[in-house]
Amino acid sequence: MKRKLTEEMEHDFFFVHESIVYGVLRKCGIRFNHPDYDDYVQIGLLKLVEAYETFPEDLCQEAYFYQFTGYAFQKIRWGIIDEMRKAIKNAERETLIGEALDRSVPEEGVESDSDWLVWELMPTMLKYLTPNEQQYLRDAAIDQLSITDIAKKHNVSRKTVYEWRKKTAIKLAHFKAVLKS
Repeated sequence: MKRKLTEEMEHDFFFVHESIVYGVLRKCGIRFNHPDYDDYVQIGLLKLVEAYETFPEDLCQEAYFYQFTGYAFQKIRWGIIDEMRKAIKNAERETLIGEALDRSVPEEGVESDSDWLVWELMPTMLKYLTPNEQQYLRDAAIDQLSITDIAKKHNVSRKTVYEWRKKTAIKLAHFKAVLKS
């Protein structure tokens, strides 16, 4: 059953059920001093409305009112946990990227002869790639998107993106050999 939360009911609905969101946040260990607290509150409120719209029973009956509370709590909890997982995954990705960048920065006083060569060869390298492979390289190297995010961005399957990656690696292997010599 799909119902809509009307503007007339909105104020009363949130007055009665908004505390569920704060209960979920407390249960998940997200306190008011958390840097993303307001974002999590908004996510919780959106999930609360989603729970209202998808709850299968009639909320006008008192027996289903309490069932809705449990249903909404669980739906909000799952949504918050999903967002927490995404935040952890992004933080790990940023840490890995930071570590990789730290390793790639040469020590002071040591010039990296291959850096200028890479930038000189970049336009030539891109000419060997198809437009999709060029876009994959930009998305993966510059925008730091995951395979899944690239697939969603271009409305293709993950398998297709893996193929782009494989073909890009094969075509650029020649330049890697030039850089090493």
